[in-house]
Amino acid sequence: MSSRSRLTIPLLLFLSSFMFVTQALPDDNVSTVIQGIRDRYGDAAGITAEYTREAISKTMAMLGAADRKDIAQGRLYFKPPHSLRLEQITPQEELLLTDGQTLWWYLPLKKEAYKYPAAEFGHELRLLSDILMGIRDTRDNFQITLKPHSEINTYHLLLNPDPPWIDIDHLEVIVLREDFAIKQVEIHNKVGGLSRFILSGWQ
Repeated sequence: MSSRSRLTIPLLLFLSSFMFVTQALPDDNVSTVIQGIRDRYGDAAGITAEYTREAISKTMAMLGAADRKDIAQGRLYFKPPHSLRLEQITPQEELLLTDGQTLWWYLPLKKEAYKYPAAEFGHELRLLSDILMGIRDTRDNFQITLKPHSEINTYHLLLNPDPPWIDIDHLEVIVLREDFAIKQVEIHNKVGGLSRFILSGWQ
């Protein structure tokens, strides 16, 4: 056997084992993941988590400047079915409240408050609420698939609205394999921008 063959065979074995580890196992299907999320969140009377929200516009993405995204951090409080409270701490204090019908936006430093119909201005928060309830009723509103990826400790769910929506193109929900905790939610809009919620510290 040539020296080149002796080098090539171990390399192929290594790559094959890596591919096996990163590929989805037979039971890693959409129904299993959704049920795991529902078992964790679906019956909760209320939950809280720390969040980092990243907003990346289409212009930022096209210019390769996603590292200059707008970032906000704070804590969210959720009570089913649609009571959601986002207490932003940085870069400045803000408070977003919604009950699914109305959206309130408070700016303490400016002593200003605004009120909007949630149906017009709170679509992303409504989607976040539905996900926090265990991706409720998604089969009726989305085509759901598992996205291939290289991380061995997460599932990546792709949710494409069916029928298509005017403003939202698709969602991506990243879930930890070990306990089905939601790690990240990405909401991609039709013009190429996205809002990313990175979640941790679940209680």
